[in-house]
Amino acid sequence: MVSTRMGFLVAIAISSIIYGCGKKMQESSDSVLLPSPVKVVSDVNLSASSMGNMIDISIGRQDAPVTIIEYSSMTCFHCASFHNNVFGKIEDKYIKTGKVRYILREFPMDSASMAASMLARCAENRSEGGYFGFLSIVFKNNEDLLKSSNYWQFLLNMAKVAGFSQREFDSCLKNQDILDNINLGKKRALEKFSIDATPSFLIGGNVYAGAMSADIFFKIIDSML
Repeated sequence: MVSTRMGFLVAIAISSIIYGCGKKMQESSDSVLLPSPVKVVSDVNLSASSMGNMIDISIGRQDAPVTIIEYSSMTCFHCASFHNNVFGKIEDKYIKTGKVRYILREFPMDSASMAASMLARCAENRSEGGYFGFLSIVFKNNEDLLKSSNYWQFLLNMAKVAGFSQREFDSCLKNQDILDNINLGKKRALEKFSIDATPSFLIGGNVYAGAMSADIFFKIIDSML
């Protein structure tokens, strides 16, 4: 049985501010203009808003000409839709070709999302698929997770698929350092980039709120190459 203590530990750390899961996916065609950023950041210091004492985990060349930073909640339906339907297209066209470096920063909106974020961090060193491999499992099972009457048992089942033992699962969710640093990263995102919904994307100094279609991402990226 999953410990109620760890659930309490995760739950009490969530901010009192309620963050919404972002707008539905913006469609695009050749005649559609690019969306306006909700904020333009003049001084984009990537390290200044990293996850506290934890490093950013990224995919792609470190010196890629374009960096995309996504702020995501693991229980956000639109975040899952982006990862399940759009991210792969960006990865094939831009990340694998060295044009884009992609970073995901956790922005949990509830206790289940915080727990999933913590497990993803632990998975980087314990799971064969690592950080992004665990996130893929979570996003692919997002709908079932949201419907589940027992979030903790569902997360335990997903963690076991990723190679966690019961002991590793329990230990991860009791890790105060990971918990504190994820909350610090969320606080910095709000203060520095005005992130208040998921998914949100920081691309070349521009902050875009809400899920966007692959075509819109392509246009934004191409404009920066």
